[in-house]
Amino acid sequence: MVSAAFERRVGPGGALAEETDRILRACQDMAARFQQGGKLIVFGNGGSATDAQHVAVEFVHPVIVGKRALPAISLTNDAAILTGIARTDGLDGIFAGQLRLLASPGDIAVGFSTDGGCASVLRGLETARELGLLTVALVGGSEAPFGDVADHLLVARSDDPLVVKEVHMTIYHLLWELVHVFFEQPEAAR
Repeated sequence: MVSAAFERRVGPGGALAEETDRILRACQDMAARFQQGGKLIVFGNGGSATDAQHVAVEFVHPVIVGKRALPAISLTNDAAILTGIARTDGLDGIFAGQLRLLASPGDIAVGFSTDGGCASVLRGLETARELGLLTVALVGGSEAPFGDVADHLLVARSDDPLVVKEVHMTIYHLLWELVHVFFEQPEAAR
């Protein structure tokens, strides 16, 4: 049983190395948006809501001394806003409604869907794309339907939600680190 727990992580962890080009392109595009004054808007449901909060904090309050704070917000933080929008737009509209009010075309939207099928995250990314935001989806399991709404689709190749979250954590730490590299050294992005 213990060895099986480790084994479940080997394939998805190794597959992350195959995502190198996708991750680099996402980081380059995100850094360009930050350089143009954009902000990061992050969202997800359930456990992914806490991932969204974690990502926002990492950008706003870098843990590495000397790294610049970059503007970021999580759409999962305010229960009153979430439930108010859900009352009128339904749960599937909780992120789309906030994006329509808070986002600008130069911003970046990052949505998390552990199972690759979260309707509220999908609608949020659809709205973000309609508004002109750069869209990044971190999904697990299936790529569909997020490939149609994400400029950058980053997939954790597992159906195990625990493994997906672990791979997502690695991805968003890479996003943070490499966005800073490309932000601080634009020539490196070329």
